[in-house]
Amino acid sequence: MNVPEWLPFVRKTPPPSKPFSERAARWADGLSYRDVPRSIRRTARAQLTSSIGAALRTRTHPIGDRIGDTLASSGDSATVLGGGRADPATAACGNAALVSALDFDGSVLGGQTGPSCVFVPLAYAEAAEADGEELLVAQIAANEIVGRLGAAVPTGPFSREGAVWIHAAGAAVGRAVIEGDDPDTLADALVTALSTPTAPIERSAVGSDAGIRGASAPVRAGLAAVESARAGIGGRRDLIESEGGLLSGLTRRPVREFLFGLGERWHTDALSVKSTPGSVYVAAATEAAFEARGRFDHGRTAIRGVDVYGPHALCSQESTARPYLEEDRVPIPAALRAVPRATAEALVEGTITPQRIGTRTEEGAIRRVADRVDLKHDPELTVAALRSSVPAGVEFDGGRRTIAPHVARAVGLRTTLGHLPTVLGTARRLSDVLDPSEIERRIGARVVVRTADGRAFEASVERPPGVVGAPLAEVRAVARRKCREALEALGVSEPEARSRTDRLLSIDEVTRLRIDRLTDGA
Repeated sequence: MNVPEWLPFVRKTPPPSKPFSERAARWADGLSYRDVPRSIRRTARAQLTSSIGAALRTRTHPIGDRIGDTLASSGDSATVLGGGRADPATAACGNAALVSALDFDGSVLGGQTGPSCVFVPLAYAEAAEADGEELLVAQIAANEIVGRLGAAVPTGPFSREGAVWIHAAGAAVGRAVIEGDDPDTLADALVTALSTPTAPIERSAVGSDAGIRGASAPVRAGLAAVESARAGIGGRRDLIESEGGLLSGLTRRPVREFLFGLGERWHTDALSVKSTPGSVYVAAATEAAFEARGRFDHGRTAIRGVDVYGPHALCSQESTARPYLEEDRVPIPAALRAVPRATAEALVEGTITPQRIGTRTEEGAIRRVADRVDLKHDPELTVAALRSSVPAGVEFDGGRRTIAPHVARAVGLRTTLGHLPTVLGTARRLSDVLDPSEIERRIGARVVVRTADGRAFEASVERPPGVVGAPLAEVRAVARRKCREALEALGVSEPEARSRTDRLLSIDEVTRLRIDRLTDGA
């Protein structure tokens, strides 16, 4: 754990005289391409490529056209992925909705920052005719500031999946850095953007397609905050960390220590990219199903039943979605949490096709197998996830004072007694400020396929591909494949899709950004 030297009993030095908004703004204003370690640049390029691939893949789903139909623009200086040109604000908000729609985007330490930290700098860099180096600097600056804010809120309704409020900050930083605002303007924009944080309402976020637009409103708020700050409308610079301010209003015990280490600890370093749509828990079950499928003759084997074992969070996410899965029109956010659907498609088809999610094309063999899938909580998989660098496996939606009882209820008495230090230490470990380069997540799953002739095939995974803790080469490979396959699904030939993806992975060599030339279909 990295402990700020100003904490009591560590060193007799006063606390920092500047609030986080001012320190972050001055750091972002002074950040240059050469200041960023080479490995962080490589990671940021993978994040950009993964996010663009995820947004493009949404264009193959019916919801992609519906998002496009909502965009009205008076300009043409920035790219709406797979859908022409628009003014930068419209492009940024449209792309934020596209990348969020199928829950296919990645994350850094502190949250899924892509909707704002990737797509706002991208849109405004295009409009400003900036180069690839300027784009990466703005993206990384936004990641680092926003990631710290998200990580400082480890529990409660504004944490993790509920952390859509961070995109207001990401939009403010991304735009201000590209357009060269001074530190005072950025500081005011940052606290103005965060003055009215939003949290999703479950019935809408899970139970309707409206949930896919969760990031768009905060992005617009962040962009407007920059305009407000330029007009001289200031905010409270101490809003974020002060008592009665942002962090204390979002969670019972915020981890303010995360607000330090800019330029020393790089939250971008803890990048995860997704190989399939949905949460990392669903991805683990899907990968285990892929493994099981490879062990039997799937063309001639009749499946009698499937048992899926996962951490507690997998089961609770499925339980939240279940009431909405029997509706005539299944909401996309609920469909993404449907473990039987994902497992059945993996077993029947050997792949996950994003455009099928939430549609009636899932009838037939996929539906028959899905009806035979039984989801079960495996406490040992929950414990393994809790032992990750950043504890996972349980949805920490309560205050930190009740974390240990919450975890104990999730894993049961026997497992609690067998792993008492892990259960009791979860709250403390949620507040650890770690080196992002050393973080890993163990989100596992186990699948047992029982066949009509009495055989059983079992497979398990410790974590899905591309999850933080994997080598950077693996993370980049997942991002590359996602983007290439999205381009091919839009009609680009395989060799051309590879070429365009490789150019995205070397975006900092571009002297004038024009993303539509790399991402439009055939």
